[in-house]
Amino acid sequence: MRLLGTGVLTALIEREEKNNIRQGEALRGALKTWRLIVRTSMWKKTTEVQAQFGTADHVGNNRMVFNVCGNKYRLVVLFNYIVPVARVRFAGTHSEYDKIDAKTI
Repeated sequence: MRLLGTGVLTALIEREEKNNIRQGEALRGALKTWRLIVRTSMWKKTTEVQAQFGTADHVGNNRMVFNVCGNKYRLVVLFNYIVPVARVRFAGTHSEYDKIDAKTI
């Protein structure tokens, strides 16, 4: 699956590494694994994503929310299963996520 919008992932990693190097390194490793799984998958529907990522939630409007590093961080990803493309729409802390509308971002 093609993965777009990864610049927000890089920005989050860099920000977190400045604040706490250990947490930033954990985040970098978790997102490296997440990216590898997404890029090598060819999901056709939401339930296939949820089978791979048990804590992922479908929030509507073709968007999935992923918990990262024990739910400390969240990703909102827009999927187009026909093309197939996954576009990262949001990457941030859980408290930052609480301030957005995951269905429209």
